[in-house]
Amino acid sequence: MIKILMYGVIPENNFGGPSLMHGAREVIKNVNKNYEIVFYQFSKPVDIAIRDMEFPVHQIPYKRTHDLLIDALKYKYGIRPQSEEKYKFLEEIKSSDIVVNLFGINYSSNFDKGKYSYARAIKMAIGKYSINFIAKMYGVKSVKCTASYGPITSKIDIISAKFSANRIFDVMVARENESKKQIEKVSKKEISVSPDLANLMPYSCVNKRERVVGISISHQIIRQWNSNEKYIDCMVNLVEHIYSSTGLKIVLIPNEIATDNSYSDVYVAEQIRSLLKTKNIVDILDVASMSSNELKNKIAACDVVVASRYHSCVAALSSGVPTLVVGWHYKYGELLEWYGQSKWLISNENCTSDKLISMFNEFWGKREENRMVIKEHFPAVKEALINVGKEMFCK
Repeated sequence: MIKILMYGVIPENNFGGPSLMHGAREVIKNVNKNYEIVFYQFSKPVDIAIRDMEFPVHQIPYKRTHDLLIDALKYKYGIRPQSEEKYKFLEEIKSSDIVVNLFGINYSSNFDKGKYSYARAIKMAIGKYSINFIAKMYGVKSVKCTASYGPITSKIDIISAKFSANRIFDVMVARENESKKQIEKVSKKEISVSPDLANLMPYSCVNKRERVVGISISHQIIRQWNSNEKYIDCMVNLVEHIYSSTGLKIVLIPNEIATDNSYSDVYVAEQIRSLLKTKNIVDILDVASMSSNELKNKIAACDVVVASRYHSCVAALSSGVPTLVVGWHYKYGELLEWYGQSKWLISNENCTSDKLISMFNEFWGKREENRMVIKEHFPAVKEALINVGKEMFCK
């Protein structure tokens, strides 16, 4: 029996988290005959988000990382926490064979992290990967699962990435060749490359395709948008064109819903619908009331998908749905390469309504051909994940 402790994402409010959790479980099942998975998160688990998981999900019994690290150090030398809950958590780490972090995008200097100091960079790395840091302290195998790294350009990210690669993780896996280069340029770590774990998240709507176009919209891409024409305007014009040219119903698919921030994918979807000449040509998928399996099945049932969120792209491609991507990071291009779909990417740097509509017209005309190509490429995606799974999830 091999025991694997996972953490680093939250299954509620963002489709990426549960996608990675489901995908990790599938890879683990393929590389280990006997296994036990336990998952921990800092927030309290939400029932709808964990009801389709096949392993226990618990809340980390620490509010402050500082307290966790102090107790972990004391426990290493035999001083047990007074709290039974905290003791059980530290013993869970110590008794695991492997501790893995699932977070998807790391050390990206596209996101401002404030002023640099060496101490702050180290603190940032230990804080984000605290449980892996503790695992390393306890002599437990420490793994950073398939993820995007970079672009690593700021000094704080360079130091943080170097420290993590050299001092926190025994194994690091990149989901893009460019991410591999980003880590290898700041450390001597050997990095493997494989597709994202979420590519193996199961779905159950085979042969139930609907005559609907799914559009995965994004509030994140707005922050990275560099084109003269706004993202919202491009999406509004695309929706109206799709309806007028195909007559199909369109469903807007939020990937992330923030309970403490009104500006989320749902907000973007509502903004797009409010600007349409005819409002009833789109529905907004009520992802808050759906499990992650239900959401993947909805994406898998679309005729085609236009996506601006990474794990919606993964969900669509891994279930054989032709996908046109409006992206802002190299992770999108390399994902499409795995499925032989590199042509269907338009960048945040130069996207306009005219370019997007022109690309959609060509994409729509070749959707059945692309569907076959995607299906033909999936076995290689699965094989690559299982091969790297042996590196991540075996002793």
